[in-house]
Amino acid sequence: MNMQTGKARRGFTLIELLVVIAIIAVLIGLLLPAVQKVRESAANLKCKNNLKQYGLAMHTYNDQNNGLPPGINSSPRHTWMMHLWPFIEQGNLQNAYGNVNTQQFYLAPSVVTSSTAGVIYTQVPLYYCPTDRPGAVWKGDIYWRARGNYVVNWGARTTTGTTPSAQAPFGIQNGNTASPQTARIQSMSDGTSNTLMMSEVIVAMNDGDFVTHGDIFNDDASGASAMFMTINTPNAGVDVMYCNINTDKMAPCTPPNGANQAAARSRHPNGVNVLLCDGSCRFVNNSIALGTWQALGTMNGGEPVNDY
Repeated sequence: MNMQTGKARRGFTLIELLVVIAIIAVLIGLLLPAVQKVRESAANLKCKNNLKQYGLAMHTYNDQNNGLPPGINSSPRHTWMMHLWPFIEQGNLQNAYGNVNTQQFYLAPSVVTSSTAGVIYTQVPLYYCPTDRPGAVWKGDIYWRARGNYVVNWGARTTTGTTPSAQAPFGIQNGNTASPQTARIQSMSDGTSNTLMMSEVIVAMNDGDFVTHGDIFNDDASGASAMFMTINTPNAGVDVMYCNINTDKMAPCTPPNGANQAAARSRHPNGVNVLLCDGSCRFVNNSIALGTWQALGTMNGGEPVNDY
C-alpha cells in the first residue's frame, strides 16, 4: 500500500508568537489614549448638559419667585437643591419631601437614619458628573443622603465671613446661616454672561468618608459642601471643611477652622465646567488668572472680566 507523504505543517515558533504579542500590545497602546480621549469627551459633554439643565431650572425658579433660591438655610435646615426639584423633573421628590419651608433635611421623611429609604438618598443622575463617581452617597454618619458634583457660587468669601460689597449670587448675610442672601438674575449689574452661577466639585472617594466634598444637601456652613468659592482658582488650594480623612490628591482638605471654604474642582483634565448666569456653560482652565476668576465670582463688583 502506497502512502503519500508531505511536509508536516509547521506551527508558530516561540519567537514569532512573542512578536505577534508585541505588535498587539503596541497597537493597544496606540489605541488606548484615543479611546480614553473619546470617553472623556463624551463625559465632559454630559457634564455640560447637566449644568445646562440646572441653568434652565435656576432661570425658571427665578422667574416664578422673583429671585434665586437660598444657597443654604438653617431655619429650617436645607439647601438650594430642594427648591430646584420641580424644575429638574423631580417633583415626585418634592412631594415626598414636603414643605421646604418647614422640613429639616436630616429628619424623616427626608432622611431615615442608617437607611436607603430617605427621600434625599435618591441618586438622581443629574446630580453627578460621569467623570467622577456617579451614584455617590454620604454614609459618614447615620443621616444617609446622596452626594453630588454641582454646587452654587459664593464668590471670594468664606462661609463665616461678613457680606462683601461685591456679592456672589449665593451666600448668607454676615455669617448668619438663618439669613440667606437673596439675588435676582435681572439685577446683576456685572452682566449674566460675566457671573458664575454654578461649578463642579469632586465627591469624596468613598461613601463612608466623613469628608463633605459633594455633600449637597447639608446646610452646615462648616462643611462648605453645597457651594464653591473663588478664593482659589479651579483645582487649587486646600479646602477647609469636615475632613477626617485626606487621601484624595485632587481634593486636598483640612478640618474646619471657622473660615471654611471649598474650591471648584473636577476630575476632567486641566479644569472645570461652569454654568454662567446667562445659562451658558464653559470649560475654565486651571490656569485662569485669579483676578479674572474672582471677577467672574461677583454679580455687582464692576470689575472688568478678561478673556479666559
